[in-house]
Amino acid sequence: PIFNKPVCTERQYRISRILYLVFQVLLVILSTVVIGLKAMTVIFIEDNRDTGFEFETGDPEPTVLAALPRHLYTAPAKLALVAAAISMFVGIGHAVFVVLDWKHGKRTQAYHFRRNAMFLHFTNSILVLFSLVSISVTHRSSSHFRAGYVNFRADRPSADDGMRYNIGTFDLETWSCELKMADGARMVAEDYGRQCHLELAGRFVMIPFAVLGFALAGLGISQMIVGKRTPEGERLKTEDEGVEMGKFNA
Repeated sequence: PIFNKPVCTERQYRISRILYLVFQVLLVILSTVVIGLKAMTVIFIEDNRDTGFEFETGDPEPTVLAALPRHLYTAPAKLALVAAAISMFVGIGHAVFVVLDWKHGKRTQAYHFRRNAMFLHFTNSILVLFSLVSISVTHRSSSHFRAGYVNFRADRPSADDGMRYNIGTFDLETWSCELKMADGARMVAEDYGRQCHLELAGRFVMIPFAVLGFALAGLGISQMIVGKRTPEGERLKTEDEGVEMGKFNA
């Protein structure tokens, strides 16, 4: 009967390979951007951990304020950096397999490869999501800079050798964006303004980064659900792949 003949699904798997390759390239590009932005965040924190500047309080004696507050969220940037690095390796590795196996698709369409790709991209998407959530939560819960506190501390004898802002916990975006507009920090407004723009870009780029991660995970899950089946409806395993592809390529 004609219904027992195997159906050629070569076009379907060619489309899946194209989608995988496009998504992998985008993943590598976004990962590179995230790595660059978050690396600059970490570098800024490390370079300015023990530095300060003269905060203008109106008093004759200048007040040296530490460049960073005492309590600063640093884990979200490092988590995003790790997630982006892992995503880059995942994207490059998977893309290499897709390109090398482009003509026949025997390896990338094998059951074990599709299963491993699904779990790998799903795990990676969860890691990226955690990074996005941690950055968003810390930004929403960040404290806000109050110049009045600096003026109050500046009048105390302990401030003669400098002071560090120690009220609340900040993310670097809130700290830099509010310091660039503070009247007493005009001498470093340009530096804080530059870092503010970098932090804004780093937070917003995490959204398409997470969306792309889940798109790849969804593609991997769909490939596992669709799979390749025998004429009797049974899903083919890896050892059957060569036989099946031989039918399609005959």
